[in-house]
Amino acid sequence: YKAKGVEEYIYHDADCDGAGTNTVAMWVFDSDKPSTTATNDLDGDGRCTYHARLEATAAKMFPTSTTWRMYCGEAAGWVSVDLTLKEAAVPVASGSTVVSSATRGDIAASVAALSLAIMRALFA
Repeated sequence: YKAKGVEEYIYHDADCDGAGTNTVAMWVFDSDKPSTTATNDLDGDGRCTYHARLEATAAKMFPTSTTWRMYCGEAAGWVSVDLTLKEAAVPVASGSTVVSSATRGDIAASVAALSLAIMRALFA
């Protein structure tokens, strides 16, 4: 899933570095566009580098309200952030592969909000 207007993505990655050493699958917020064909290390960087994560083996859909771990720079490190995905009015283009406009809106609004929270934390 991609946020509207910013290069932020949310996707499920079975092994974020692709080396087989990361045994915890997770949902991640990341500025790197994920591969649609790879089975692990979807951003292709060979590392587990992302803005936020939610450990979860289920890849179908992430929880709409839960606590994510978000990286807030070296000073704060990883912090727990309660994130609730809410419906937003976002038009869906004809022929889109998105499941529904509500789903796309939820993700776009949440990714944009998380991106803003990250920027505020890093530059405050």
